[in-house]
Amino acid sequence: MITKMKNMNRRGFCAVGAVVVALALIITGVFAWFDNHQHKSNLLKGGNKINEQDVVLIEDFEAPPDWYVDEELKKEVSVKNTGDGQMYIRIQLKEYMDIAKVEYEYTDERLMVDKDGKFMYWADEAAAKEWLTKNKIPFTDAQLVRYTAYGDTAERVYFATGEDTPLNGRDGKKMLLDYIENAPEPLVPGTKRGTYSDTNDHQLNQTDECKYPPHLWSGSAFEVGKDSDPNKDPFHEYVKWTLGPKPTLIKMSTWNGEPVAAWILDDTSAEGWAYWGEALRPGDSTTKLLEAITLIKQPDGPFYYALHVDMQAADIYDLDKQFKNMPEKIQESYHGRTGFVIIPNVQVVAQGGEVKFDAYWNGKKLGLENVIWTVAGSDATLGALTKFDAPGILTISPLQPLGKLIVTAAYDDIGSGLTKTSQYIITVKSVPPPTTANP
Repeated sequence: MITKMKNMNRRGFCAVGAVVVALALIITGVFAWFDNHQHKSNLLKGGNKINEQDVVLIEDFEAPPDWYVDEELKKEVSVKNTGDGQMYIRIQLKEYMDIAKVEYEYTDERLMVDKDGKFMYWADEAAAKEWLTKNKIPFTDAQLVRYTAYGDTAERVYFATGEDTPLNGRDGKKMLLDYIENAPEPLVPGTKRGTYSDTNDHQLNQTDECKYPPHLWSGSAFEVGKDSDPNKDPFHEYVKWTLGPKPTLIKMSTWNGEPVAAWILDDTSAEGWAYWGEALRPGDSTTKLLEAITLIKQPDGPFYYALHVDMQAADIYDLDKQFKNMPEKIQESYHGRTGFVIIPNVQVVAQGGEVKFDAYWNGKKLGLENVIWTVAGSDATLGALTKFDAPGILTISPLQPLGKLIVTAAYDDIGSGLTKTSQYIITVKSVPPPTTANP
């Protein structure tokens, strides 16, 4: 299921994956699961009306009525590019959990139970003595104790068993008398539960859920929960993640820097981002970053667990502005590892439109004034007004013939004393005529 949001500005966004609230059934220890989740999308507008960019965050999750220990639930997260231009993608997985610890009050003694495990009781001591005598069970008056069980309104007489008691003996069990549910305490001190809103619209602006701490890939196994350190990652003492296919999961520290259709998990910083290892082409989807979640340990009280997904998407033109604190290996891979490269903000432009270029030398952005820019028509036809009005900014004439334009850039590398050149082909298309209503 995919939901798209229209008319968004070009920027990254904060999206909620799922919020799970669990309420305890105190007697049985079973926790009911209630889920609110959204499918989020990010619509990015390009430099003209022809090259619209649309990136969709896809989440596949169905909540069962109850979630039991060792039960795996499908929770799939991936991204699809449904627009016209190449896009770069990164995702953070953020968590929050609080537990309302429950303190139970039990009897000091073990009390007799029947063959079905139910507590045996009598209305008074006389009835208890009569039954015990009839069944030839030795007892003392001190073994006849009065209690009001949790959920009961009457005080009743129970038999406190001993190890030498013929019936049940040590198999007697302690009875719950009462419990105290404490206020929820966050698993990570200093964090607090965010306000969750179950809407179909994507929340563009940052919410308080965006402030949850991001999962850090440093020191974590690909299948988080088996090898992660609970002292470092306390959520995964209770919840295990099953990530996507291992061949499409690569740690930044072991990645060779070459473009690859895989998630690059940044284990070299405290940012917690997972980067798609190459430009996501129109119509393509990433592999699944997350596939499932499993409750591996029962919390000791009602709990609230939130798994929050933040995705950012940017084209090459907005990449440096949107993807703050990119690792150097990612930056160099996205921009081209070696040599002189020019990159436009759009690959298809309308007559009368504009194309903005960036230039990179060995992955580092150059000042546009240090580059010489020229343009020519692929068929030697060039509109008189099609030209570079400023360094890196190509203005297309409204009368420019449709077809291809060849942009050439030259850069003098002072270190080598050589002039480097790079070319890019831009396609010029006509502007669709406006639609008009019938009179």
